[in-house]
Amino acid sequence: MLIVLCLASCGGGGSSSSASTSPADPYAGTTCPISTTKMTPSFSADILPALQLSCGSNTSSCHGGINPAGRILFSGSANSVYTQLRAVTQSGPSWYRVNPGDPNTSWLIEKISKDNPGLAAFGQTYGTRMPQGAPILCQPTIDTLRAWIANGALNN
Repeated sequence: MLIVLCLASCGGGGSSSSASTSPADPYAGTTCPISTTKMTPSFSADILPALQLSCGSNTSSCHGGINPAGRILFSGSANSVYTQLRAVTQSGPSWYRVNPGDPNTSWLIEKISKDNPGLAAFGQTYGTRMPQGAPILCQPTIDTLRAWIANGALNN
């Protein structure tokens, strides 16, 4: 994802890169900015473009514009986005947006990988899976985001 990324229903107005719908395409019906898992991704070359393509590269998306509905601005500079992601606590569950070294307690991963993010077993869910209003992220994109966090969530 990472915050309650989008409290309002977002229309997926960003320039998300959806996979084609050919039967041979394993990612058909998903948003897939990273189609091959990268085990040592770079923030500026891999993570930021994936977030911008799927979540907020323009003013009409949840995480774009001056006052984003999703509480975090992905259309800003790499340093600005990184600062908003790293080690910022999130309301709701006491998790970090991105917890370096631990994707399992990173809100970003929770929001992009679960239909009812939060503590569903205890009836405490927080919003819906991201990106809202767009197809879910493909598994290689999720795995690459997990790898970036597991590797320390570096600003590289």
